[in-house]
Amino acid sequence: MIRRVARAATLARSRSRRSAGAPVLRRTVADLRALAHPLRLRMMELFAESPKTTKQVADLLGQPPTRLYHHVAALERSGLLVLKEKRRNRGAVEKWYAGVAQQMQGRAGGATAAARRGARRAVAATVFEQAKQELMAMPAGAKEPALLARLVIAAPQSKIRAIRKRLFDSVQSMGKEFRLETPEHFSKDCERWAVTVAFAPVQSPSLRRSPERQ
Repeated sequence: MIRRVARAATLARSRSRRSAGAPVLRRTVADLRALAHPLRLRMMELFAESPKTTKQVADLLGQPPTRLYHHVAALERSGLLVLKEKRRNRGAVEKWYAGVAQQMQGRAGGATAAARRGARRAVAATVFEQAKQELMAMPAGAKEPALLARLVIAAPQSKIRAIRKRLFDSVQSMGKEFRLETPEHFSKDCERWAVTVAFAPVQSPSLRRSPERQ
């Protein structure tokens, strides 16, 4: 009985700690490496919006379906894509896939520290290269300009998790409010915009000078 009470208290403390900060979406190094490819990242974004076939994603990306099949297979092996259903269409079988995660955070378990760092760097390079290309491709006469902002803040360590949660919740809220439910949305008066968020320390603790040295 005492053990059960102690275990329940431990679980309660664990839940309390988790709820205090932003949710952590743990991914393995294999998951992160699977996304460290510009085309796969774009595919995952489309599959995460709503279930689609490989052909529908290929049409949206302007790519031949044959180029995407091995990428779909790799994402499915990594568990990032799941087969939702199969449909008969004119004698053929259509496979509808859906993405299992829409936000990725840079934590990966089950691997060495070097492998985790390498996977995080690969994903970061892919994500921010994609964002750079989208910003540079904005036409001069666009009705709405792109938004690019960088803010450096100073906050005590005790508030960092709360700030992370505010950012995470904002992204989650926008994703739910403006979620594209069906592929037909793309043919209507609808533009697709990307939101890329990064929250990281500007310098490592080892580089900070103590007050005595300043």
